[in-house]
Amino acid sequence: MAHTEKLTRIFDIVVIGIQLGLTFTVLVCLYMVFAILDYQGGFDSFIGMVIFQPIMAALLSGLTIICCMTVGFPIRLIKNLNEWWTRHFYVAFILSLVGLTLIGLSLTPQFIEETTISTDEMEIVKSLPNFGLIITGWFVTAFSILHIYPPHSLKVKAQHILTELTGIK
Repeated sequence: MAHTEKLTRIFDIVVIGIQLGLTFTVLVCLYMVFAILDYQGGFDSFIGMVIFQPIMAALLSGLTIICCMTVGFPIRLIKNLNEWWTRHFYVAFILSLVGLTLIGLSLTPQFIEETTISTDEMEIVKSLPNFGLIITGWFVTAFSILHIYPPHSLKVKAQHILTELTGIK
């Protein structure tokens, strides 16, 4: 394998690691925000919030990443599509903003949904964020963050830095 191919592989692995880490972190944070918004108080709920909810956040985030990686494989595998997506890297940023906007809209009074919950022989009317907006925003945000690629000029600069650090030319 030529030295430039090794350098390209190293760079690609670093980019994938950053994409996965950033996507996982954002999704876990989004999940936890919604879990905190749904927190009712009490010791049982606190234990669930501290132990159960982070586990659920990690599992749901992992499953979402697997789904978005599967749907996004053509971007990674088809050279022409990858080059277009990389040249137009701002599309991923715009989609991220669209996804986060949809999630934000789900919390606005126009889109809040009310449901009646029966607990301990009492009926409680509970306001819930719009499920359709949350799910759509969740997947659009995950897909777009997972597929943010650095622009070519940044890739060249990063490869130059890697060459200096590793000595691989």
